Amino acid sequence: MSYTTVPFYSPEESLRLIMGKWKLTGQNFPVWKLHLENVLRAQGKLYVIDKPLSQPKSNAPEKEFVEYFKFMADESDVMSILSFSASPEFTVDLRVKFCREVVKGIEDQVGFYRNSGKYLIMKEIFSLKLKRGQSVKDHLLEIRRLFKCLSRLRYKMTQEELVYLIWFSLPKEIRVIASGYMGEPMMDVTKVHEDILDSLEPKEANAELMDTDWIDELGNLSCSECGSQDICVHSFNTGQMDIGLPDAPGIFMIDCLITSYESWVLDTGSGNHICNHLQGFNRRETLRNDRSNLRVGEGTMLVAEAVGSYSFSLPSGLVLELETCYYVPKMIKNILSFDLLVDQDNERANGLLEIIHTDVCGPFSHEARGGYRYFITFTDDFSRKIKFLRSDRGEEYLSQEFDSHLRECGIVSQLTPPYTPQMNGVSERRNRTLLDMKRLRMKYWIGKKPKLSFLKIWGCEVYVKRTTSEKLKPKSDKCIFVGYPKNSLGYYFYNPSENKVFVARNGEFLEEKFLNQENTRNDVDLQIVEEDTPVPIVAPVTQQDNVETQSETAEEVQTQDLRRSTRIRQEPDRYLGFLVSQDGGDLNEPTSYGEAVSGNESEQWQEAMKAEMQSMYDNQVWELTDLPQHCRAVGRKWVFKMKTDMDGNVHTFKARLVAKGFTQTHGIDYDETFSPVAMLKSFRILMAVSAYFNYEIWQMDVKTTFLNGKLTEDVYMQQPEGFVDPKNPNKVCKLLKSIYGLKQASRSWNLHFDERINEFGFTKSEFEPCVYTKFNGSIVTFLVLYVNDILLIGNDVPTLQSVKAWLSRCFQMKYLGEAAYILATLAKHSLSQSTYIDKVLKRFRMDESKKGFIPMQHGIVLSKAQCSESSQDKDRMKSIPYASAIGSIMYAMLCTRPDVAYSVSVTSRYQQNPGEAHWVAVKNILKYLRRTKEMFLVFGGSEDEISVTGYTDASFQTDRDDFRSQSGYVFTLNGGAISWKSSKQDTIADSTTEAEYIAASDAAKEAVWLRNFITDLRVVASISRPVDIYCDNSGAVAQAKEPREHHKSRHVLRKFHLIREIIGRGDVRICKIPTDENVADPLTKPLARVKHESHANSIGMQYLDT
Repeated sequence: MSYTTVPFYSPEESLRLIMGKWKLTGQNFPVWKLHLENVLRAQGKLYVIDKPLSQPKSNAPEKEFVEYFKFMADESDVMSILSFSASPEFTVDLRVKFCREVVKGIEDQVGFYRNSGKYLIMKEIFSLKLKRGQSVKDHLLEIRRLFKCLSRLRYKMTQEELVYLIWFSLPKEIRVIASGYMGEPMMDVTKVHEDILDSLEPKEANAELMDTDWIDELGNLSCSECGSQDICVHSFNTGQMDIGLPDAPGIFMIDCLITSYESWVLDTGSGNHICNHLQGFNRRETLRNDRSNLRVGEGTMLVAEAVGSYSFSLPSGLVLELETCYYVPKMIKNILSFDLLVDQDNERANGLLEIIHTDVCGPFSHEARGGYRYFITFTDDFSRKIKFLRSDRGEEYLSQEFDSHLRECGIVSQLTPPYTPQMNGVSERRNRTLLDMKRLRMKYWIGKKPKLSFLKIWGCEVYVKRTTSEKLKPKSDKCIFVGYPKNSLGYYFYNPSENKVFVARNGEFLEEKFLNQENTRNDVDLQIVEEDTPVPIVAPVTQQDNVETQSETAEEVQTQDLRRSTRIRQEPDRYLGFLVSQDGGDLNEPTSYGEAVSGNESEQWQEAMKAEMQSMYDNQVWELTDLPQHCRAVGRKWVFKMKTDMDGNVHTFKARLVAKGFTQTHGIDYDETFSPVAMLKSFRILMAVSAYFNYEIWQMDVKTTFLNGKLTEDVYMQQPEGFVDPKNPNKVCKLLKSIYGLKQASRSWNLHFDERINEFGFTKSEFEPCVYTKFNGSIVTFLVLYVNDILLIGNDVPTLQSVKAWLSRCFQMKYLGEAAYILATLAKHSLSQSTYIDKVLKRFRMDESKKGFIPMQHGIVLSKAQCSESSQDKDRMKSIPYASAIGSIMYAMLCTRPDVAYSVSVTSRYQQNPGEAHWVAVKNILKYLRRTKEMFLVFGGSEDEISVTGYTDASFQTDRDDFRSQSGYVFTLNGGAISWKSSKQDTIADSTTEAEYIAASDAAKEAVWLRNFITDLRVVASISRPVDIYCDNSGAVAQAKEPREHHKSRHVLRKFHLIREIIGRGDVRICKIPTDENVADPLTKPLARVKHESHANSIGMQYLDT
């Protein structure tokens, strides 16, 4: 059991308690240890009982001896505290060497005291008898209370044993009632309890308690954890004893160690409201000495100085007026009496079935079966027999006939005063409950979500199969969905060609096409109507040094109107996968300036735009000038982004001013645009190396990245929307530095960063232009640049700190700590994209689908013959986001999921005209990702030496359309995959040997790049040797090792013989491997589940406990 710290005891107070009142007795060990840790933590000596320090060797450094001597001094002090904080009756063995062993010995002795509590309660249970004058109800409740205490001490007693105990504790007159249950196989204590009470007269069952000796006996029970008879830290913990104090008025049980001094405790045992401060009292009266004493749970008398009315504020905003609240300054916590809150002098029945509450609810606007519009409720106040019938004056019970019926049955009618529904609260509450149950959603009524798959979009097009078909006519009719029939299953469909409505069981609903129709309509020119409330303008930020204060009026630069094309435009599907990988999924981000400043989060967006403009002024990005003749100013736009963490929580509102670079002209305002970014495989290689050598990985972000680039061309831009200079509204911004959206912005930034980082001693890798290295003896430092994201990797923290300081001086940087979330990938010396996969599944409505076991079913063959042929099928498939799903899955495959590379390679061939079978294959991939989304690409093998290993494989003529083969390779480093590929070969192979030979040649070229790049890193010693590539085809291995002339290999293209030269110069060594051990096999064909999972595990795809 874990315990929290004591927030309201100072270390000095804790030391005083364990030396005095709370000395160690064995039963109070948890509280004693809690205070002991509080004392040692304040003195900086808590490590003594947690982790002992051994004596250093004679040749150890001086620093270790200093630490050891300090430890021995602290050990002596803690040993003194342990010896003086133990009571004489508890034995503490101080002959052991370390304090940690003393505390461990104490914990071993505590087990004895836990068993002693069970003995006391068992003794109490077996000796309990119904005493003369004691009520049967209280006696049965007492047995159940002791039974609960015993179960909380981890001793379970069966229902049968409890029935026997009840039977033995009752006198002979009542015991005969319980004896009827002795022969039943299943005994229910609750039913025995109720039947005993029902068989007795109410007066006898609730007789007053005359003998109170049992209370004194219960008062001797102690806490099961610490043995304390006072209120302790365990008094209110779940599973602790809830008896032990007399149930008398004025006694308050408080857990003084958990909540704050000013907090309130709702106490069911308190008879008064008590407050320890005067703030909140509306009026108060000073008490005399004879009225000012209050007794609390441990018997202490506290002085109440005043009593009055107190205003108690609830978290919901409501205020309770506590009429009688006592002011007790020495009270540790404020007490809110539960009895006073609910005590409204409501009369409750004392006997069985004495009062019945009733009311009629209605009329309702909709009739039930039979024409009924009312319902009536009868609620018994105590049991089942009616003695009094309480109702309001609604006239439903005021007829002469009903009054005569009540008199004949001996029932007294009680009527509440007019217009007082609170006097008939039981019936009114029951009516409300029944109505709420009727209105309750089915999800909470039946415990599971209702099936809503039958609901369709009204008005969408549907293809309904004809009941009779002819060979030369279509099999389905194009109809419109118009509703649901009341008296039959199916749907209502309207057939425009026949002008009739009919019922059919099902059809092919084109809901997606119906929703997307608005995107395919031409724009209509509408008259602009001026609104009464203009769009608010963001307050401008003052530009330092050269820009005067701007007003809130935003005016547009006057430009010549351009002719707008009427051609219907639609975004290419190839961008959708990238959008899914970057955006927050379902975040409501504004798409324009007006939407941002008029939405619910306008304040956050306005602050973000001000910050962006301030960065523009600080970096002196532009200067206002007149637009030269024959020049055109590019447009500008605000782009808004909510940045989230790995769990999808929004932490930053980002507004970015971008230029509309698509209006630039090549050769006039831009020239070169190429800018490199780090490759994903470079990132994985560095992660594998870092995991092996346990390098530090830090992450940094460059603020206003592109504003650091310098322009060599003259570029003019319109003034930002919302920040137009009122004194110069017709001027434009002449850009001095690059800005987001310009064609050359990325290149300008990359050149500037390369120049500054070289000044600090970094060298750009020859084979990866966005990876920089720096070596100083044994100190290794790597820097990876991905646009504005920077990774610092190294084995020396001071060096990394110096690099971080240098970057902060050169650019505006944001330090993000240890790398955790990079490019939608969770990175902790292993890689995972579970959050990204969740977004993809949700976007394509596969988040609640069945879970798949393999990405592609074994034996499935896709081809162009399965593509859509009819216009109806093509229209239906256009509404399915096939290409978007492929792009989204492909991003995950490229980053962390080599196990789906083959299935993505095959399904991506049919994006132009997919068929139903192709879409089913894509959904199978999504189902597989749903089951395996928590898998990590783990780096951390068991090899003594880190080395690169490659595997290559080919599947002969897998494509049924052009008879080409499938190639695949994967390279591993430190137990995880760093590079992989699955693709269709460019040429047709004549044999399996040729197909394997072509695949091996492709893998050899990749091995050359890997070897060169890792050689640049200068940390993997084994890379000086040839990279091993394993192939499972003997003929391909023989062809690669040495030239052989054969009639079956004469036609092989010359470019594939490059592998022989690569092997000859010592870059690669090709070896034979059995087919079952070739982990590249899943990259060329679908496999059975067991083999697929085995190969995936071999390349680092594993589940981790995160």
